[in-house]
Amino acid sequence: MNKLFMYDLMHPPDRYNLMHPPVQYTPYRPFPPPCPPKNQHPTKQPTHTGSINQLAPAPPSDSHQLHSCKMGFVMYHPATKVAAVRMLIQGHEQSFIRTALGETISRQSFGRWMDLYQQTRCVIRNPDDYEQQGRPSLLSDSDSKFMIQLVKDEPGLFLDEIRERLYDENGTLLCVETIHRNLVVKLSITLKKPGTINIRKCLIKKFDYIEKMCFIPAEFLVFSDECAICDRDLLRTFARAPKGTPSARFIVNQNTDRISVLPAIGIGGILAMAMTDSTFVGKKWEDFLEWDLLPRMNRYPNRHSILVCDNAQIHKGSRVKSICIEAGILIKYLPPYCPELNPIELCFSAFKSKLRRSRILDESNDPEWDICETIDSVITPEVCYRNFRHCGYSVPPS
Repeated sequence: MNKLFMYDLMHPPDRYNLMHPPVQYTPYRPFPPPCPPKNQHPTKQPTHTGSINQLAPAPPSDSHQLHSCKMGFVMYHPATKVAAVRMLIQGHEQSFIRTALGETISRQSFGRWMDLYQQTRCVIRNPDDYEQQGRPSLLSDSDSKFMIQLVKDEPGLFLDEIRERLYDENGTLLCVETIHRNLVVKLSITLKKPGTINIRKCLIKKFDYIEKMCFIPAEFLVFSDECAICDRDLLRTFARAPKGTPSARFIVNQNTDRISVLPAIGIGGILAMAMTDSTFVGKKWEDFLEWDLLPRMNRYPNRHSILVCDNAQIHKGSRVKSICIEAGILIKYLPPYCPELNPIELCFSAFKSKLRRSRILDESNDPEWDICETIDSVITPEVCYRNFRHCGYSVPPS
């Protein structure tokens, strides 16, 4: 196809554009080619009239689309690359392509685009190729999958143990530092303090309990459990020290007396509470039910008519069931090792955190009184409502 005819098709004469003047005018080139070869000077542009040294007219005010040859890298639109390569294949000169597209494209860019097209039959590079640049990873895909599954099965392994398992399985030998870097950077696996889960926990019993309790209103439920308090439990978990030096915690009383608390909560707050300077045994639990808690509850089916507790032996004493039947109270037991279903466990956590922060027992003359006041300030109706909802029980809308 004739070049003049091709140019007229792309730029009809009725649409005059300063960036694409008609053929009879000399195109405006504000800059010479980016990198001319040695001993070769840029060709001087002819002017419309007069001397050969006459300067070209000033560029238009909206010439921000032109790219300076001083730039190390210019980003072009993908459509520009496609059009440029297509015109090169059709046999057009580079100067004509620059004029037709209105871009100052360097000779090196033309070469790179053509090389990429000849290799991949595509002008735009695949983004995955950029991610694969640089030094290849020491871990293959099979190594990564093995390490992920290994950490999932045994999360407590040390780095040297992971290294040995990886070598025994796939024959890949890496140093401990490389194992750690790949775990953190590539696999996003970090070291953290684990939660404790008992292996005797039965998910079948847990979901069976959830299925039975999901339709019972939360107002019917009362939860009770015992909590022990001693100085060692109230030590703060973390402490600060200068970098490179250890920190210490100080025990005020080495063999301090243990104080046990036995509260019972409903969705509206605390119903009853007992306290002793020793541990609760079966007889004390039965007395607490008979004289403190059950008189404050109602017969089933009414508000506060179902007692829920864990599977501790004191909760299954010989008189517990008969006392509850006589009072018209239903008693239900949580599935084994499922404290996440007991709202009172969350109350105990907040209560001990308050004692640990305030340190009220360090210089207390009456620890039982201070504990009672702390419990009253922490286990409020709002806290009980949130804990019931957090454990998944059917709470009314707030």
